[in-house]
Amino acid sequence: MFVSYLYFLFFQKIAPKITLYTFIFVALFSSFSHSLDAYETRFEGEMNEEVSKLIYSVSQLEKLKENPPSTAIGLKRRAESDVSNILQALHSLAYYNANVTFLILNHESLVIVNIDTGPVYTLSNFEIHYPENETSCEDLNNQITLKDLHVNLGKPALPETILDAEDVLLDQLNLKGYAFASINKREVLVDQKEKSVNVILLVETGSLTYFGPITINGEERLSEDYFYKKLGWNEGDIYDPLKVAKTQEALELGGLLKSVNITHSEEPSEDNTLPITISVVEAKQRSIGFGAGYSTELGPGLISEWEDRNIFGNGQKLSFRLEAWQIRQEGILTYVIPDYKRPDQNLIWQLNFHHDKTKGYTDSTVSLSGRIDRKLTDHLRFSYGGMYKHIRSEHSARNGTFDLFQIPLQLRWSNADSILEPTKGGSITIKSTPSLQFLSPQFAYCINTFTSTYYQSLTKDKRHIMAAKIMLGSIFGGSKHDIPPPERFYAGSENALRGYSYLTVSPIGHHHKPLGGRSLFIYSLELRNKIGKNFGWVAFYEIGNVYANPYPDLLQGMLQSVGVGLRYYTPVGPLRLDVAVPLNRRKHIDGPFQFYFSIGQSF
Repeated sequence: MFVSYLYFLFFQKIAPKITLYTFIFVALFSSFSHSLDAYETRFEGEMNEEVSKLIYSVSQLEKLKENPPSTAIGLKRRAESDVSNILQALHSLAYYNANVTFLILNHESLVIVNIDTGPVYTLSNFEIHYPENETSCEDLNNQITLKDLHVNLGKPALPETILDAEDVLLDQLNLKGYAFASINKREVLVDQKEKSVNVILLVETGSLTYFGPITINGEERLSEDYFYKKLGWNEGDIYDPLKVAKTQEALELGGLLKSVNITHSEEPSEDNTLPITISVVEAKQRSIGFGAGYSTELGPGLISEWEDRNIFGNGQKLSFRLEAWQIRQEGILTYVIPDYKRPDQNLIWQLNFHHDKTKGYTDSTVSLSGRIDRKLTDHLRFSYGGMYKHIRSEHSARNGTFDLFQIPLQLRWSNADSILEPTKGGSITIKSTPSLQFLSPQFAYCINTFTSTYYQSLTKDKRHIMAAKIMLGSIFGGSKHDIPPPERFYAGSENALRGYSYLTVSPIGHHHKPLGGRSLFIYSLELRNKIGKNFGWVAFYEIGNVYANPYPDLLQGMLQSVGVGLRYYTPVGPLRLDVAVPLNRRKHIDGPFQFYFSIGQSF
């Protein structure tokens, strides 16, 4: 009887209600969860081009329109998300009273977004207060102006402008010695009536700080004196992060350290000094290298070099380089004392042996030189010194032995963006070498050259570069018969008028013998193209000549050449293979082409 009652209760009373409720729930859910097809988004309202582009860039309705949500609820949520995104974007353009609404029509196939930007709010006032440093408040505000912060009153009150101004302000305070300055509070007051914004910054400067004692960690072969010579400050100077950055750059450019990290303590000492810590990892300081090459002008050759970049613990560098080609041999021993007597000034001693066999002469030269190389500015260097040179010249128009005292002078300016692979900028190099033959017969002359280079990237990715070089030269004083043949001008090499036989471009004497000249003019133009990561090719054109008189006679005939080359880029510069063809080939002197293999760009 009890079981019968339960059966009656379930099937007659409860089951019909469950079925009814289930039907109602399914019907309601189906009305909100049916699958959607593609939808269209329409933005309405008065908007300029800048606002329109920004809205399209932040709209999820636009970005995800190719992947519509599966339900109407999902589309509604996407539109609601767009309201927040668009409002935030409009605030970034100083539309602080904007209003954004949306409607979904046509069975969820059209979303209309209504945008009322409202007016642009302008920046009417920007104040900086230093509550803990009121005595210096007026002085600091005079030193750091709104112009310095790139703040213009009356312009749109962009959040980016306010935040950038804070960063610049802290940088400026750091430069003035307030190493721990911070923004304590920012008050942004919006005037809805005037549609303007007032900004008040409360700044905590902290105490004025000074450079304190220095601790050096990680040095092994290097002495502490090396680091002190590179410092851009003295202990007790007002703290300046630019001096720290320049010191770090100087240490990195020294080539003796793998890494450099300069830090100061978290808080100043009682006397407001900042202890400085220089942590370094030393690099390998010795290197040795070997190479081989071949060119039509020099024949086969071997190259070897050895270098110790820290021979006595203060960055003194001793190096030796030997080149042995079929017709040219050269050995160079160099000793460099960095930061000699002052920062950014090097003393360079050099012993050189040179033997060259050309069509114009055969020479054996030994020279000893000492010179000072000084950095004047970031782009300008100057060097000067003295040199003794002993030359023995044979098989030339002026055979003999020469003992010369020379004073090499050089001024170089460069703003090229790279030494190994420049893509923009250029350089100007002026050299002058007064020379005196101090044994009988005595005579004097001066060798002068002017060289300028220019680099221009033709594309934004810097893979196509136009490079140009002009060389001018003149030798004053002494007759052309006095000047030793190896000291005269010649062209026809991998760096000057490629394509012509080695050092034969000059006035020509009997039996097609180059005599050397007293002036020169050479212009080179290259188009450099990079292929992939490691390879490239160049096309080049060169024109010029060497003249008998001290001034180039540009009305005389000039020699021209063209060529192409391959490049393989390495960390120490590109490997270069060039093939050049002389367009004004001289009978009995020039071959149909010349090819060159070496390291580094031609200029």
